[in-house]
Amino acid sequence: MVSRLGVLRATVLLCLVSSFGSLGLTWLFLAATDRSAMGSAFWISLLVPIPLTLVFGGVCVFLVVSLDQAWDRAHELAMQDALTGLSNRRHFMPAAQREIELAQRHGQPLALMVLDVDHFKSINDSVGHLGGDEVLVQVANRCRQALRTTDLLARWGGEEFIMLLPNTPLAQARQLAERVREMMLAPPSIMVNGQTVAVTASLGAAGMYPGQTPTLEELVRRADTALYLAKSAGRDQVSISEPDHPWVDGLHLPTPMVPAD
Repeated sequence: MVSRLGVLRATVLLCLVSSFGSLGLTWLFLAATDRSAMGSAFWISLLVPIPLTLVFGGVCVFLVVSLDQAWDRAHELAMQDALTGLSNRRHFMPAAQREIELAQRHGQPLALMVLDVDHFKSINDSVGHLGGDEVLVQVANRCRQALRTTDLLARWGGEEFIMLLPNTPLAQARQLAERVREMMLAPPSIMVNGQTVAVTASLGAAGMYPGQTPTLEELVRRADTALYLAKSAGRDQVSISEPDHPWVDGLHLPTPMVPAD
């Protein structure tokens, strides 16, 4: 209620309640002691609570609002990746689940993509861990630029990012994945401490057609399988996974062993 009314209105309301409450209590006290007239007690009981409420009530209301804002901020930070400013896994999972349920209800296609920065350990060795963090920030920014405002983008963990594309068939998801991949090497180059860092990314994508009811976990698993195929095939490319049929550049490949970074 305090958040809805604001500090000023809540304080005024508290003043009115305390003043009329004081008046009522004074009247009850006088009635209980058989005094017929309130006299100056009327004004005292009505006016004295006002300055006290303005000071102490205003402070309390302000603290309540500040606490509410701090709670909202803490909740926001808990759902946000501290390094890149993207959503984190905790925020992405329920948001993606809602999009999947909407797509299934309305019979719309949907796609999910996983991106992995190629040879990230080598990047860390070259520019240091702080430099590696800066690379991840710039990768996140390039992903934002390549995707649409309706797409969900989150840091999945480490050097992996995940993207959910509502109302997107797999053919269009491939185009978006290629655009994301090309953004990694698009000018201007990624720079860390004045040093150019050549960054490439591998992407795996999985889709859901109207009438299908895959779980979020299944889509992630299929996209991960496609990602590993892209990495096995040489990295810096896009792999698409149909249900139980992963593909890289239109060629069906067997499920690979997970390559080392």
